[in-house]
Amino acid sequence: MKKLILGCIIMFASNVTNAQTDTLQLERMKKVDLADVYLKEVQRVSQKLAYVTFDTISHSVPTTKYTQAKFERVSNKMDAYNKTLILQFMEIIPYADKKDIIKSILYLRSL
Repeated sequence: MKKLILGCIIMFASNVTNAQTDTLQLERMKKVDLADVYLKEVQRVSQKLAYVTFDTISHSVPTTKYTQAKFERVSNKMDAYNKTLILQFMEIIPYADKKDIIKSILYLRSL
């Protein structure tokens, strides 16, 4: 039991240390670099959002020509959305407060 409690304490402490390390690394970055990191995190999360309702990566949907075509269309639209987002927001994000960009990055990483 003591080993289990000690293991939990060590795991919690390492998670806190990792979060602090992430924050320190982000604080050292320039706003333009932070904007790039932020947009990559948005892209990562948005790719997963479309598939949240499915229980596995392979999707719990029968594989047919129809469903494959639908998933392909969704994938193409997500790619187009991410390209547009990067092009339009890369110029705007650096105007945000640096602390807000960092908070947003950390939040997206927690998802």
